[in-house]
Amino acid sequence: MEANQETKRLKRLCEIGILDSPEDRLFGELAEQALTLFPGASIAAISLIDRDRQWFKTIVGLNRKETPRDQSFCAHTIETPGTMVVEDATQDGRFRDNPLVTSFPGIRFYAGVKLMNGVGALCVIGRKPRHASESELSKLRKLASLVDIQLMAHGSLFALN
Repeated sequence: MEANQETKRLKRLCEIGILDSPEDRLFGELAEQALTLFPGASIAAISLIDRDRQWFKTIVGLNRKETPRDQSFCAHTIETPGTMVVEDATQDGRFRDNPLVTSFPGIRFYAGVKLMNGVGALCVIGRKPRHASESELSKLRKLASLVDIQLMAHGSLFALN
């Protein structure tokens, strides 16, 4: 990503005022719903990509609040037009040596949609390779639109304070 675009993206992320905020039931429910779209998947998250880290507003199926940005699948998603799908991370040159693939949690499948023009991603992760149908991906994109609305609402409320 160009430096100027990255600066604008990080500014937009700060303006939302959501980084390091407490758990939120609605975001959690949206992630849970995303997980139901992909049978066999075990993790779903709403991640926000900061300068050096990926921070999870909510994550289902994994007990982590953040990972280094250089290990983040979602950091690739925010630079991808459309939906990013990795059917088998062990066969993908970008990810096969990633510690999240080679050790716990053993990511194989990933589907992610960028949020708010790239501040983060809604993603679903599985520990087994799989194909994503167009129907599943379409539903994930629709759900990401709802996450976008919640992020915009959070940003509007944050701006009022």
